[in-house]
Amino acid sequence: MSWNADRAKLRIGEHLKTVPEVDRKVALDSATLAKRGLLSRMPLSEAFVVEGAHLYGQLLDFEDLVADEGQETESAHRRLLRFLNMHYRVWDSIVDGDDGDRVDYHGARLHAVVTSPVGDPAAQIERAVALARKLTEAARKVGSAHGFPSRIRFGIDHGKCVAMTTGRGAHEKDTLFLGRPANHAAKLVASGSEQGIFLTDTAQNRVGAGAVRKHAGKMTLDEAYVQIAARKYPFEKLDRTATEIALDPSDPMFRFKRPTLPLSTVKFSELSPANSIRMGMASIFADIDGFTNFVDQSILGGSEKIREAVKIVHVIREELNSVLKEDFGGKRVRFIGDCIHGCVAEGERVDDAAKSVREAALCASAMRSSFDLCLEIVRSDAAIDLAVGIEYGPTPMTRLGHRGDDSVRCAASRATIEAERTQQAIEHGGVRLGAVAAAIADPAVRKHFSAGQLMSFDSASDLLWTAQAPAVQILRSEPAARSHAAPRKSSRR
Repeated sequence: MSWNADRAKLRIGEHLKTVPEVDRKVALDSATLAKRGLLSRMPLSEAFVVEGAHLYGQLLDFEDLVADEGQETESAHRRLLRFLNMHYRVWDSIVDGDDGDRVDYHGARLHAVVTSPVGDPAAQIERAVALARKLTEAARKVGSAHGFPSRIRFGIDHGKCVAMTTGRGAHEKDTLFLGRPANHAAKLVASGSEQGIFLTDTAQNRVGAGAVRKHAGKMTLDEAYVQIAARKYPFEKLDRTATEIALDPSDPMFRFKRPTLPLSTVKFSELSPANSIRMGMASIFADIDGFTNFVDQSILGGSEKIREAVKIVHVIREELNSVLKEDFGGKRVRFIGDCIHGCVAEGERVDDAAKSVREAALCASAMRSSFDLCLEIVRSDAAIDLAVGIEYGPTPMTRLGHRGDDSVRCAASRATIEAERTQQAIEHGGVRLGAVAAAIADPAVRKHFSAGQLMSFDSASDLLWTAQAPAVQILRSEPAARSHAAPRKSSRR
């Protein structure tokens, strides 16, 4: 099956029926947060505005473990997944805690949010700083015990975000925080390779007196402030979990098998360390460019504007997922804010790298066409665009961390790293292939998708001469339109 405009319109109509509701009183207070269990149990049918400190953590040694002497072998991927599983188990201990909740894991990144005490930004940031220090200490403890590096970089911002949950089934849901604080904390943590705890300018302006000082020409957290915060908020469950993991000599055994295609038939609920999949995949990161600013303006505009933003992002995300899964047989790994990460693969017995990249490129163009249809149908003139990065390479998929419903969906490889990095390098929408994808792509795909504007599906189909291309359909129905067709014989005598 491939993309079709009529089918996409029908799907978008169905997505509109499931848009989360936005109550007039869109801000959640601390009592409501505690009662509902902010993240893990947020209802699918509602969206809220939540104020808090957003904490991003990045495992700095992640990329060094992806390959063994430059090669992404099964052994290297087993070690990489053991490394992530160890840290995920530590991070899992903050779920449903009093001071922080897990929001999202993505590869080597953790995103947590601190929401109490309500109305006290300085105290929320202080709790986030304490959590970052405790996570750093826990990583050193378990890393030393199990022979893994443990350097972590943290970024913290503060403010209001729109929070909502999307997806169906225990292993397919994602809780999302959309807006400046989550976005800026993520950018801060990705902007350098120095370990430590760093605050955005906004967080620095809202933190308590004496928390930051000037050092070597830049503002940094005062170590005395960090130590006081860590004593004030001990996160004892985190310490206990780290000690237990450090003393536990057992490690999960990761076993890989080749999945039955299409990838859309893979069920994360059936994956585990002992039942993981691995093959060559094209990794796709599709991001809604400009959406953070749109959400920020919507929050300032009140409930009606927030309702519009929620509708737009819900419909677009669900339709991009439908394009990936239903039209191209791909598998969504997760939604990350206003971005979708998924994979497509071709080759029943042997990896077909060129065809995988070709299908990923066509999928990106189909996403472009569906994106435009979404804006047309919801009648939005939002200044947003679609940016898609694609990279190819051997990639494992599995679930990590706690067993059961709280386990984390994971696809981790050099391809997933570079696909996201490639997407982030795009300005104001477009498409770009990573270095490996560009090298193995057929000439037509390389010419039209290496970097530049993201064309519609019909245009891409014509240029790549697919069976669904309008030009191909015309030639099939009108043979005389072919350039090499013999002239029709005259019927006159």
